[in-house]
Amino acid sequence: MTDAADKISSRELFHATCAGMKFDRPPFWMMRQAGRYLPEYRKLKEEHGFLGIVKTPEVGVEAALQPIRRFDFDCAILFSDILVVAEALGFPYRFKDGGGIAIDNPISGIKDVEKIPEEGRVSEKLDYVRRNLEILRAELPAKAIFGFCGSPFTIAAYMVEGGSSRQDFPKFKAFIKDEPGAFDMLMEKLTTALCEYAGMQVSCGIDAFQVFDSHAALTPCDEYGQFSGAWISEILKSIDGRARTAVFAGGMSRRFAELMPIGADIYSMDSAMPLSTLLNTWEGRYALQGNLDPSALVNDTPEEVARKTTHIISDMNPYGRHIFNLGHGITPDAKIENVEAMCEAVKNYGRL
Repeated sequence: MTDAADKISSRELFHATCAGMKFDRPPFWMMRQAGRYLPEYRKLKEEHGFLGIVKTPEVGVEAALQPIRRFDFDCAILFSDILVVAEALGFPYRFKDGGGIAIDNPISGIKDVEKIPEEGRVSEKLDYVRRNLEILRAELPAKAIFGFCGSPFTIAAYMVEGGSSRQDFPKFKAFIKDEPGAFDMLMEKLTTALCEYAGMQVSCGIDAFQVFDSHAALTPCDEYGQFSGAWISEILKSIDGRARTAVFAGGMSRRFAELMPIGADIYSMDSAMPLSTLLNTWEGRYALQGNLDPSALVNDTPEEVARKTTHIISDMNPYGRHIFNLGHGITPDAKIENVEAMCEAVKNYGRL
């Protein structure tokens, strides 16, 4: 074990951990760490609205800084939304009164895909994201900063379905089956746009870029690479080592072998199984991120959360290359005292 983590900056701890150095504790953050479980965020959203926060750089930075101030995470993440890229390509979205997302002009066939520009000038249209990251980088020189995007597959699911779905995206599944040429064209255009978007974020000095493939489990078994993984791989290759690369593929921990060809530096895993069970395919080639079940922050006591957190770290500690996180995004009903217990358990690991 190397020197204590408190002797170096959070940013240095993150990069050194990814490179294989071992410390007394892992770097840590939470997916959706800026959000509705925080009273200060709810106040910010009441004043500006979600999209107002996303599209106003100074306010977006404030949202990203709130959990850093409260919990001192090692990593901050850009406050944005995966569908801003769809909007930049001509598919604006809104939040429905009853919950969920709506896209008013969904894709129904190849003619709709053909209308999407080959060069969408995504960076120009999403300049507010660039400014957000530039400010965040200046505010947090000693923290690791994550940029992100949605995967082409996951963004396409919303664009075809017309928004979120409670029935596993039946229109999107039919589109893939009945319009394979249109699906491939859509993937190509989204991947081109997302490569440009990733490059813009990397130019702002981020430390890592994470692709969220939230609907990865919609892909047929053993065909993930064809439908989603290969497109993500193109995005990561475009970064060309200028930042660490990470992938979160929802519901895919039991299909981990299908994720490996993507070639990410970090794989963020759900809570379906212990991270250590994946080590038979690990070979020290990448870091694993996760994987406390977010429900623990809602249903458990602080003592139980601390125990589960410590168990996950202990399980991975012999191997290193572990970034502590949740197995999915934190939910709005998470208890602040449980988040505090989790954070303290990470910070104090190896000192007790």
